[in-house]
This record gives sequence, C-alpha cells and structure tokens, in this order.
Amino acid sequence: MGENDAAARAAELSNALKGFHRALIRAEIGDDPKLRNPYTQLFALIGDPRFAWMSGLSDLITRIDHAIAEGEIGGPGALAALHDEAAAFLGEGGREADAQFRLRHLMALQKEPEVGLATGVLRKTLAKLREKE
Repeated sequence: MGENDAAARAAELSNALKGFHRALIRAEIGDDPKLRNPYTQLFALIGDPRFAWMSGLSDLITRIDHAIAEGEIGGPGALAALHDEAAAFLGEGGREADAQFRLRHLMALQKEPEVGLATGVLRKTLAKLREKE
C-alpha cells in the first residue's frame, strides 16, 4: 500500500468519523433553544461538560487530519491502529470501549435517526478499511 493510498483511506475514515461526530452533536443539542445559534453551539462544544464525552472522538479526528496534512500517515500498521481506535467507539476492534461514550451513543441512537445512519456509514468504512489491509 502506497503512502497516497494510506492517506486516502485515512481521509475516508476521518470523513466517516466527522459525520458520526456531527450526528452525535445534533442529538445532544436536541431541542435546546439556547443552542440554536451556531456560535453558542461552538462555545458549548468547547466548554459545556454535557459534550465532554465526545472529546476522545474529537481528538481522534484532529489527529487523523493533522497526520494527513503533515504527510505522516505511515503504512498499514498506522492505519490499522487508527482503525482500531475508531472501532472502539462502536465497541468493536478488540479495544475496551469507553463506557460513558457507549451509553451516550446508545441514547443518541434512540433520539436521532441520523445517528443510526452515521453509525452505519462508520461501520461500513471500518469494514472496508479492514478488508483492504
């Protein structure tokens, strides 16, 4: 697998994670009238403890995007590690899932159909990455 191929796969994973993240944010915001303004949403995402459970997901997306931008996506081993870290958010990949994240994800699935769709896209992307290794 070439470096460009690894970067393209990492970008695909990042995009799936971003869609998943957006859907979780929408579910968490729900009908809260205080969070209708995009600026208020941004500040809530940064400082409101109600969104802290998503920080690991935000961190993973940031690390993937930074590695792509810097040309630091290594070979299959680095991509496999990113795959496993992403899969852990869904309780897959052999890593221990964050219990609070899993609970909040399940709650979001009940509140927002978009979370289910984004979860499906992420699962499909993870499966595709795994079969190409």
